[in-house]
Amino acid sequence: MIVALCSLAGSPGVTTLAGALVSCWPATPVCVPVLVEADASGGDMAVWHRRPSGRGLVSLAAASRRPRSADGEGVDNPLLEHAVEVAGGVRVVAAAPAAHQAAGAVHQLAQTPGLLHEGRVVVLDVGRISPGMPGVGLLAQADAVVVAVREDVAQLVRVAECAQVVSRLEEAGVRVGAAVTPAGPGKARFSDGEIGAQIGLPVWSRVPYDPLGTAHLRGEELPAGRSLAARLRQRLRERRDVAAAEWMPLMRTARCLAERLDALSARRPRRAPSPVAPPAAVPAERVPAPAGAGVREAVAA
Repeated sequence: MIVALCSLAGSPGVTTLAGALVSCWPATPVCVPVLVEADASGGDMAVWHRRPSGRGLVSLAAASRRPRSADGEGVDNPLLEHAVEVAGGVRVVAAAPAAHQAAGAVHQLAQTPGLLHEGRVVVLDVGRISPGMPGVGLLAQADAVVVAVREDVAQLVRVAECAQVVSRLEEAGVRVGAAVTPAGPGKARFSDGEIGAQIGLPVWSRVPYDPLGTAHLRGEELPAGRSLAARLRQRLRERRDVAAAEWMPLMRTARCLAERLDALSARRPRRAPSPVAPPAAVPAERVPAPAGAGVREAVAA
């Protein structure tokens, strides 16, 4: 199964959510989920976790151009040959941090995505997309696309105006849903129904405000202290225990989203779609009027 995460506006934490999703995915001895950083603007994981860039997205893109050898045909998951393990037990195919290095690899992978389909569970971090970007073609290779959007009026409106992108993916047989990230600490401004009506997507997940969980996934040092919670945090970092990390709100939410997406893999097989063409601009009169009164009133204000 291939799951792609992206955003259509702003920086709502796509990479952090993708890392949490892979960390909490229901894994088995024969199914190792892999995060592929396919963000044409550059990757963060290698920098966050201080990993060398000897292998990763560039080497995967190069391998995708070559025919599989007889020796490689027996490999259960060829993506693992290009991945490194980081905090939380996440296997990640990291992108180069610079856009001029990452964009070419993403473009090549979108043209020859065969290796992606050989992985059992692949989570693509496509980052922020716009027409003409190389990552747009990768969305059509996914079984499900999770659009991360911050609970911000401007971002919600931008996502609503990208209705053609969503409709083309759905026509190709791709399931599309939203993961709503918070604008900050505090109570949510809008309900799932209001947001879904505004952006035209079902809300699959509400990501909590969790600085500690975010720091854990970024490989940052967790706060020290003498309290029981502080000692548990330190033990968690030393063991990289995925199950123990689920006391963090972010990780609990990611587990629920992973289980929901995993259930979609039982749906009927479909043919591999061609890359999605860059959409034309959507005229304002074609954008559906939001049914959510709370969002509509906020926009008017």
